[in-house]
Amino acid sequence: MKHKLVNLTALATIQISNAVLPLVIFPFALGVVGSDLYAKIVLSEALSLFLLAIVLYSFEVDGVVQVVGLDPKVDAKQISHIFSGITYLRLSLFICCAPIFILVALLIDKKLVVLALFWALVPLSYAIQPNWLYQGLERNTPVAIITVLSRICILFVVLNAVDGQADYLLVPLAIGGFYLIGAICSLLYAMHQFGIRFVGVSATQLKQMLWSGKDVFLGNLSVTLYRDVNVIILSALGSLGAGIAAYSMAEKLVKAIQASIRPLNQLFFPKAIRVARTAGSPGRPVFHALLKLTWPQLAVLAVLLLVLVLGYLTIGHNITWVQRIENADYVASLVLLMSAGTFFGVSNFMFGSAGLNALGERRYLFIAILSTGLISLAISTLLASVAGPLGAAISFVLAEAILLAIITRRYFQ
Repeated sequence: MKHKLVNLTALATIQISNAVLPLVIFPFALGVVGSDLYAKIVLSEALSLFLLAIVLYSFEVDGVVQVVGLDPKVDAKQISHIFSGITYLRLSLFICCAPIFILVALLIDKKLVVLALFWALVPLSYAIQPNWLYQGLERNTPVAIITVLSRICILFVVLNAVDGQADYLLVPLAIGGFYLIGAICSLLYAMHQFGIRFVGVSATQLKQMLWSGKDVFLGNLSVTLYRDVNVIILSALGSLGAGIAAYSMAEKLVKAIQASIRPLNQLFFPKAIRVARTAGSPGRPVFHALLKLTWPQLAVLAVLLLVLVLGYLTIGHNITWVQRIENADYVASLVLLMSAGTFFGVSNFMFGSAGLNALGERRYLFIAILSTGLISLAISTLLASVAGPLGAAISFVLAEAILLAIITRRYFQ
């Protein structure tokens, strides 16, 4: 029980630090550099999320699944083999795809190139950090400490060094740079603490790892079509910098809310995998078993949102970082609307990412996510062209709801 509590506290610390960072950094950056430059910052960040999805591939799921139940003392060689293969593949994917990412940024706007280079440090950090390993072994305290320290460094640099429009490049540089430093520390600590080493992995095995994870990867890549592409759509439709900034700010706040509940997602993730493995195939019994793991998370999320709404209504306008946000009440209304999607998102994670993946339904999940992404692209483009940021926010929620409907259908066929 003590170990579970420590593990949950560590996961919560990681996600809280990741949630607090955008709540401070992005309102501050918007207030200092202005909506036009801020729009370029978040547009280049949105593009980098596609590179991140490629680098992550399927290993945030597959890596955890492969090491769940292993003991670093007994299974060090097996863990080293898994660790090496994942790291080699992620670095290779980054090296192959980063130039394409930079080229796309260049074609969109020359001013995005340097921003894109700095944002590319974030996917690079994920290529080398073995957080999936800590999560699978359920030993997340070291990652929590490293994460908090790196986020503190980011806050210190940005808040003290970004003093005007000329300093806007420091925002992605500080974030990417300290993400990378933290990743290196996480990697070195894992090698020292767990006794793992880089070992040779055959090309055949690497190809097998890529092939077995292709459906999860394509699903993850498709997720960006409805979770991260709306900023790009608004920009392509010619929305003003202020509109893009408002939607982006709302999206950051909603993702912070999602991050705050993610420790529970991660705590229940191994449990959901075990439930699914025991069941063997989709059906009503496994759905109800997974539901028992899901509803406590939804209840905590509901309480969290209620507290946030009441907090904003009572003291929100007196908070410094809220005062920095242009059209704060409009952004708050977007956040309230988009928060509905977080309930669907938690359920999609448990029934989809955990449940269907462990049940051997990766192809179905991929098709579900891809279909949702393509439908969302059409809906978002239509609604954003008519209602701007509000239309993009509506499409954000609809996409999560559509995906949950498709995922749930598989359990009741």
